[in-house]
Amino acid sequence: MKIFQIIIFSSTLSFASCGSYASSDVDAQQIVVSEEIILENNLIDEAIKIIEGAGPPMQGIGTLLLYADSDSPSVKANFWLGKFGVQSQQLEKAKARFLKVLEIDPEHKEAFINLLNLYVKMEDFNAAAELYRKYPYLKSDSLLTKDLEESINRLESNISVVSGPNE
Repeated sequence: MKIFQIIIFSSTLSFASCGSYASSDVDAQQIVVSEEIILENNLIDEAIKIIEGAGPPMQGIGTLLLYADSDSPSVKANFWLGKFGVQSQQLEKAKARFLKVLEIDPEHKEAFINLLNLYVKMEDFNAAAELYRKYPYLKSDSLLTKDLEESINRLESNISVVSGPNE
């Protein structure tokens, strides 16, 4: 059990013994949860720095895995594991991480872009086109529009040429 979970648990017990919840009790719980999120983000940031050269990379990967595979998976940890998976040519693992990010947060534009690029790198053009069609609201983003539209149109053209008109 994480330290902040213990704090929340013990706080809940002490509040319950008082017989009622005052607004300050709820505020205290929110502060503890906020501190846990801040701590988690700080530890993930430190793990990223370690992987990028500040220490033994597997130490940082271990920290990211801890948060990525927890009961409430971290979007940030999964995203960075995906990015590091691409860097280390572990493309299937990277794909799984980016898909996990989009499962947790379907509007995560960076995961969408990275997964789309990964599909192209893996030459899985059907998956790239399908992903692009699955998340239409991301297409309207000014960062993605022109170049991405052109790339997907080329991919879809190539798919239909390779597949033939009757398939």
